[in-house]
Amino acid sequence: MPRKQTKQRPARNLARYLAILAGILALALALTYGLGRDGATVPAPDTSSMEPQVAAKVDEIREGVLASPEFHEAWGRFGMVLHAHGLNADAAVCYRRAAELSPGEFRWHYLLAHAQRDTDAAGALAEAEAASRVKPEYAPTYVFRAQLLEAANQNDLALEQYRKAAELDPESAMAEFGLGRLHLARDETEEALRHLRRARDLSEEASAVHGALAQAYRKLGDLDSALRENRIASQVGEVVGIVDPVHYAMRKESVSSIALMERALEAERAGDDERAEALYFEITRLRPDDANVRARLGDVLSHQSKLQGAKEQYEAALAVNPELARAHYGLGNALNFEGDYDEAARHYRAALEARSDHPGTLLNLAGILAFQGELAEAASLCRRALEVDPKSFSANLQLGQVLIRQKSYGDAISFLKAAVEARPGSGPAHRQLSVALVGIGDYAVAWVHAQRAQELGEKIPPPLMDELRRRAGSG
Repeated sequence: MPRKQTKQRPARNLARYLAILAGILALALALTYGLGRDGATVPAPDTSSMEPQVAAKVDEIREGVLASPEFHEAWGRFGMVLHAHGLNADAAVCYRRAAELSPGEFRWHYLLAHAQRDTDAAGALAEAEAASRVKPEYAPTYVFRAQLLEAANQNDLALEQYRKAAELDPESAMAEFGLGRLHLARDETEEALRHLRRARDLSEEASAVHGALAQAYRKLGDLDSALRENRIASQVGEVVGIVDPVHYAMRKESVSSIALMERALEAERAGDDERAEALYFEITRLRPDDANVRARLGDVLSHQSKLQGAKEQYEAALAVNPELARAHYGLGNALNFEGDYDEAARHYRAALEARSDHPGTLLNLAGILAFQGELAEAASLCRRALEVDPKSFSANLQLGQVLIRQKSYGDAISFLKAAVEARPGSGPAHRQLSVALVGIGDYAVAWVHAQRAQELGEKIPPPLMDELRRRAGSG
């Protein structure tokens, strides 16, 4: 018996040694070629040209997959990170593996469909259909399917998908816009108009919706409404809104400076200056020589009355790009607020060199010049602002005030009436119009506007009101 045990021991040791060696080799191969323990290949994108923070995140999340290749969340998260940074082909590999590991998980089918959208429309549609089977109540999936079908000229099927999305989510601007657009293409104009109006109500700043409404009104022969919608379309610039938490969660995985910029702009539009400020500061750390980011940070700081910080950012922007109109305008505003009118005027003029039709710059410079007694140039600047927007309340009011100071009362009246029409609740507009009317001797109408100005909170000396009342009565 002892002899037998002696013979078997070396064989057992050798087997154990070989097993350990095989494990080490397998681990080395996995690390070298990106293989999970089940043999699935983990994408290894080239990170050499990526921003440092992007490369670090890609490497970190990839390590998580290599450590837990049987875990669908690890694959799915890596797919989201790759997708968020535009690496759609690699993202699709990850989503597909995540869906294989967890077929009942809606997110991986849905995001795989999005990742394939530009390279495999048929595959994207198949995955979107699989996503709907898993979670039939998710409205954005039907919008996505409709868009794919519409791109393939299968408009009848697309219409059905948009209808389904609108049924599931009556607040879906994208579904209503799709319905309106397709009905318009079928010359079902009244039905198109109903959906497009609904889309406009849900996404007021979307230029595409206003453009489609203009087409609908033109088909109906309502040219005034068509012109109005075309004008609005040229003034707004948002895309049609959609609430899509799954896709949004993927986008939030991006740490690129471009994604941070998008979030900062969203925060600005939402009026969240503190968040916009934090994001812009982070972007300046990543892109210290980006003049536009510096200027936008200056704007956000200025909105919060952090004037010294704002001035520093505007000056940093101008050090990079001395002709940046936004930075000159913002710095001019800060200096104007501080009472440094000559320097403010200098920056406003520099801003106009690059952006000659900017109403805010024109009017702010006009205000300084009027204060300094340069009335002719001030009036000229106001007229230039009105060429951009003839119905502008500020431009009409300011030009009317300048003309009153030039004693051109008759000329002032038309502009001040336009100001009152644009903003009937403005006390200063009614008061200035009253002054211009007194200048031409129309005391009765001047009295009406003086009363209205008082009702709106304007302080008019009682003796002046008494004299105006007397003259209005004698007139």
